[in-house]
Formats: sequence, C-alpha cells, structure tokens
Amino acid sequence: MTAVPAPGRLAAVLTSLIFLCLPAFASNQTALVQLVEYVGADYINAVEGGVIVSPEEYAEMEEFTSLLAEGVAQLPDAEGKQGLQDQAEALQQAVTDKAGEPRIKTLAQSIRATLVTVYGIPVSPKVVPDLERAAELYQNQCAACHGAEGRGDGPAGAAMEPAPTDFTEVARYNGRSLLGLHTTITQGVDGTGMAAYGDTLRDEDRWALAFYVGAKAVSDEMAETGKAAFNTIPGMKTSLTLDTLVAQAPEDVLKEQGEQAYAALGYLRREPSALFNENRFIALSDERLKEAGLAYRNGDRQAARSAALSAYLDGFEMIEQQLAAVDGDLMRRAEADFMAVREAIDRSHQADIVSERVATARASLAEATDALSGDGLSPAATFSASFFILFREGLEALLVVAALLTFTRKANAISATRHIHLGWIAALVAGGLTWYAASSLITFSGASREMTEGVAGVVAALILFYVGFWMHSNSHSQKWLGYIRNKVDDALGSGTIWVLTFVSFISVYREIFETILFYQALWSQVTAATQAFLFYGIGAAVAALAVVCFLFFRIGMKLPLSLFFRVTSLVLLVLSVVLLGRGIAALQEAGVLNAYYLGVPTIEWLGFFPTVQGVLAQAVAVVLGVVLWVRGSKQQA
Repeated sequence: MTAVPAPGRLAAVLTSLIFLCLPAFASNQTALVQLVEYVGADYINAVEGGVIVSPEEYAEMEEFTSLLAEGVAQLPDAEGKQGLQDQAEALQQAVTDKAGEPRIKTLAQSIRATLVTVYGIPVSPKVVPDLERAAELYQNQCAACHGAEGRGDGPAGAAMEPAPTDFTEVARYNGRSLLGLHTTITQGVDGTGMAAYGDTLRDEDRWALAFYVGAKAVSDEMAETGKAAFNTIPGMKTSLTLDTLVAQAPEDVLKEQGEQAYAALGYLRREPSALFNENRFIALSDERLKEAGLAYRNGDRQAARSAALSAYLDGFEMIEQQLAAVDGDLMRRAEADFMAVREAIDRSHQADIVSERVATARASLAEATDALSGDGLSPAATFSASFFILFREGLEALLVVAALLTFTRKANAISATRHIHLGWIAALVAGGLTWYAASSLITFSGASREMTEGVAGVVAALILFYVGFWMHSNSHSQKWLGYIRNKVDDALGSGTIWVLTFVSFISVYREIFETILFYQALWSQVTAATQAFLFYGIGAAVAALAVVCFLFFRIGMKLPLSLFFRVTSLVLLVLSVVLLGRGIAALQEAGVLNAYYLGVPTIEWLGFFPTVQGVLAQAVAVVLGVVLWVRGSKQQA
C-alpha cells in the first residue's frame, strides 16, 4: 500500500493560512473622515485673515491635521494612497501657514472625497432611520449642550470651549457628511465636551441622530425643491444613492452634481425613507458602471476595474436570487453583461467597446428594475428566492459534514464525532459574529466578501482533495479497516481529528456569512404581505437539507466500510473540484486574479465558471485526481 501521511500534519499550516488571508478591516478610516470634516468646519473659529483669533482652536487644528497625516500614512496600500498623503500634508502645511478658510475647505473636501473613493467608505445604515425616535433622543441626550433647536445655545454648553455645534448654520451643514456626524456621535471628539455614545446608543439610533441633526439646516423651501428634483429629474435617483447620501457632504454634491442634486440631498436627509424605498443595490450598481466607463475613457484602467467589480459585487450580486426568481433568463443575461464589462477592461479594449458594454449592462439593470418594481416580490418569487439561497449555499457544506459524521459514526469514533460537531457549530457562531461586525462595526465590501469566500474555497478544496485521496488510499487496507473498527480514535490520532474539525468549520463558515448577506438583500424586497413566504422558503430549504442529510446517513451506514471509504472519497474529491472553481471565481470577482472569459454557459452547481483560469485549475485537479486514484488502486490491488 502507498504510504500516505495522515492529514493532521497540514492542519496547523492551513489553519494559519486561512485566518491570515481573511480580510483585514481598516477601522480608522471613518475616524479620518471625522477629523478632516472637523478641520474644514471649525477652522474659521481659529484663523481669520491670516491671524489667529483663538489660540486654543488653532492648537486643535494643528493637532488634528497632524493626526490626520499620521492616520493616512498608516492606511493599507492602495491605488491613490500617495495622492491622499500629499493632500493631508498640504492641509497640514496650510494650517501652519494660516491660510484662508477657502483654501482649508477646498483641501478638506478633496481629502474627504479621496478617502471615500480610494478606501470604499462608507458604512451605511441598515434600516430606515427613525427620525421620531431621534427627536426624543436629541432632547434627552443633546439639547442641554446644543440647544432645543440645535443652535448650539444649550445651557450646559455656555462655558464649553470650543462651543457646541450650531447644526442650523448652513456653512457648517455644507461641510459635514452624515458619515462624519455618525462617527462623531459614536466616538466623540477628544479635547472637547462631545462625549462618545458608541457604548450607550444602538447603531440605528446613532444613525437616526446623524440624519436628524444633519437636516437641521435644511429649509422647507429646499426640501420641497429637492423632493421635486429627486422624483422628476431623470437619473437623479441613480446618482443620489444611499452611499452618496451618507458619504458626501452637501458641498461635494453641489460641486459635482449641481443645485438640484444639492436640494435633493437636503430632502433625503429629512426624508431618508424615500431612498430606502428604492432598490439601492441596483442604483449602486448603475452608479458604479457609470464610474467604470468614465474612468476607463479617462485612461484610469485601475479605477475602472475597481468600479466594475463593485458594480457587480456590491450591487447586482445582492439581488441575483430575487431576479432569478422573477426572470431567470434576465438574471443570467445581466450577469454575462457584467462579465463582459470586466473582460473588456481586463483586456484593455478600446474605450468605445468598454462604453458599449457598460451601456448594455446598464440596460439590463433597467430591465431588472422593471422586473423587481411594484410592491416587492410576489409570494412565489419570495419563497423561491429564499429557498434557493439557503439550499444552494448549504448543500456543499452539508455534504462535507455529513460525509465526515457518517464515517466517524460507522466506526463508532465518539471523540472524532464530537470534534466535527464542534467545527460546524463554531462556524455558525463565527459567521454570526462576522455578520454582526460587518453590519454594525466595520465596512465589509463586496471585494472583501469575495476574498474571504475565495481564500476559504481554495483552502477547503485543497484539504478535501487531500482527505479524499487519503481515504481512497486506505479503502483497501484490511489492516487499517480492522484497526479503525476496534480503536478508531487512536487510529485517527489527535492531528487527524483536529483537521476533520477544521474541514467541518471551513466548509460551513465559507457559506454562512454570504447567506446572511443575501437574506439581508432579499428582506429589502419583501413587503408585510410576503414576509411570511421568506420564512416559508427558509423552512423548506432546511427540510430539504435535512432530507439530503438523512439519505446520506441512511445509505452510508448500510455500506460496507471499505465501499463507504471509496464512495466518500469520491464525493470529497468531486466537491474539492467544485469548491476550487468557486474559490477561483470569487478571487477573480475580488480582483485578485485576472479573468479571461469563455463563451460558454456557467454551471454553478458544478462550480464551473467560464474563465480560462478557473477551467484550467479544475482540469488540472481532475487529471491529478484520476491519476492518483488509478495509481493508488493499482498499488493496493
């Protein structure tokens, strides 16, 4: 028999690899937005006409610009970081030179816009801000300092230096984004009377307060003008997405989109429900496609590539299952259109070709908007989308865990069985914690999500391939089979048991987080009348997965151990090829690997995605698996 080492030797290395490769989240980016906005808004209180009018305020400006420069230098490397560093240093020097307020505000606006563009900010509220509750919270928590009307004239703030913010001041309103306000409410401002509320108020309450105070300077006239502009001007709803509303200050929107968009932004700050009623994933996708086409025409291929990836990952992918339930052909056609855009950019086609493909993809989005318009998804579409999200994502993980559990139960391996259960339970907990962190604490972009899935998929594929070959190599050894019948826990060894735990963990973890994100997107498309059908779909998917698991156990327990080893090894080897294809596709979607697309259909359940890189990797895995299988069978004959 061929000597095949137990898979336990690889456990430590592979465990380290997967966690080292999981995305690192930069939590200080929103704090930098807060710093730069504070400098832009308060510099006028420190310097006028090149003369320091408040030494304390000026010292604060020097401190904040220094912290800003240091914070930017510590950000991860990215295309555009050097320009951001140059801007931060220029702002620091401008404060040192006591430059005029227009110069400071221009630099602050530029830095804020670059942070948003380069590092994928912002974090966004997950539910419609409750402005009625925000009004109550404001009176209880904020009015003592900021005043009942938000004019900065509260009795407790009279002796504060610097004075509390006057939210009704238009100049200050123009320079503050909702993201900056949310960050200030969450983290407070060191050296001032502004306390941090991150530990005492829920995230949705902090967002509601940010919207509430961020709309104090919006007049009734502006709101009415903005409402009309938002509802009647073509393209306004796609240009003012939730991300734009949260990340950009009004002066940014005024400069980039004009007075009508400026007024519409004020209206949306007052009435955020108007935006949450739109399909923000489609709007975001459309905006990113436009950015990709414009960037490519301007010669910035990297920015075009990033925007095209975001258009798919952060926008369209989140509504794929809903669209598939309504119009499967349209979903597949739109997906191919997005692939065509990325391919044209990756292959450096002429700008006219890229523009044409962007237009085609945007036309497909318009069709998707029509298909998903109306009062949410129908009951049948809601049920179908809900069922297939969970069943598709859960099937692969279930097959792996069921195969491992059947093996350990047949061999009466109590310790190994407990460890496998530990693995998938830990994965559910880890997935839930990751979802909570991404929803409430940090930004988890589509690229980060795909990076996580891609790395996890490739690592899981390597482990399953090794375990499958290991089981096949031992399937004919009577000595081995007899040994594990009598003393399986000792036969497996602690290293092997822990690698089985890791396989159980990674197989479930790679699916659970994305499943939750897809359900979040689906939830935004259902109404009160169809919410029950979402849960019916979940229940049906759980029942279907339970049937699959029962049949696997039932059939597996009846098979002779030698035959079960061979069948299970074949299942694991096939799943390794599927996971390899999915992992490479995810890494391509994250922009880590290049993608050269083939003109053949996607077969998602086989992990077959029509790219040269993915097909070659799967072909190599299949050939290697066949060679090792045949070679092992001959040596054991």
